[in-house]
Amino acid sequence: MFEISLDRVTWLHRVPAGVKLAVLALAGAAVFLVADHRVLGGFVAVALLLPLSARLPVRAVARQSLPAAILIALLAGFHVLTSEPDTAIEVSARLATVILLAVTLTLTTRVSAMVEAIETAARPLRLVGVDPAKVGLTLSLAIRFIPVLFALVSEIREAQKARGLEGSVVAVVMPLLVRTLKMADDLADAIAARGYDAE
Repeated sequence: MFEISLDRVTWLHRVPAGVKLAVLALAGAAVFLVADHRVLGGFVAVALLLPLSARLPVRAVARQSLPAAILIALLAGFHVLTSEPDTAIEVSARLATVILLAVTLTLTTRVSAMVEAIETAARPLRLVGVDPAKVGLTLSLAIRFIPVLFALVSEIREAQKARGLEGSVVAVVMPLLVRTLKMADDLADAIAARGYDAE
């Protein structure tokens, strides 16, 4: 299975995956219930200090956070132009907190451990007909294909750049959509060929 986490021996790496996922969920909910800028600033500070305490390389954290940072900047600019600066600050702080916590989670937790924690948490859902193993499979496939999609985007952009189409969003999105659907179809065939019961 594809692993995102960086091997280190720190207190944060030793925390069980289930505990980290629960903290992420609670923090993600709490940060959107707070409007006080000082409290939001505290959330951001903690989110920044956690990867440092886990001795994660700044470059790795920055690389994982860059796409989201661009999105946050665009949203902040939109709110500054259309509403109030206070709204831009709140939105930026909330998103930055959640994204930094999520990045720290992925860099300090093995995907296999996260999937196992999700499957364990989903066991009570058997009472309503949900299969925890399928929930875990879905999660693991989603996580596995995130870097694949990033690689595809980079590959397509390079190909379109060579054709002089680097400024066209459509020239990137359409091939990406086609190749993603093709991968999904191939994956479904592979799962079916191995006798996985999708019912």
